[in-house]
Amino acid sequence: MKIYRAKEMKVEPREGFALRFMAEIGLQNPPSSVGFFRPEVPPNGKLRNHYHEQILEFMVFPDPARLKCGSEVYNLEAGDMVMFSPGDLHEVFAGPGGITPLVVKLPNNPKDTHVP
Repeated sequence: MKIYRAKEMKVEPREGFALRFMAEIGLQNPPSSVGFFRPEVPPNGKLRNHYHEQILEFMVFPDPARLKCGSEVYNLEAGDMVMFSPGDLHEVFAGPGGITPLVVKLPNNPKDTHVP
């Protein structure tokens, strides 16, 4: 797992806007498909503890949240992005306002979600 902190990313001024470069991730093999999801986690709810055997998963957080990966717990801020490698056991906790992270899965395989 890797956390990309929005506040630590370089901001480049452009004509009429600013661009925050988050990450460039090289892929060994092109995925056969890409899935985009927006789970709606209610206040103080959670995305249950799970892992994927073959999926590279990204989550972008528009709101603060807590994340448990393995035995470590992390506080995430609005704009942070997390990359989970295959096998990373992870669980996401919403605060009192709930969360709606953007989730991107490479490749998209609905059968590759495992609960320990």
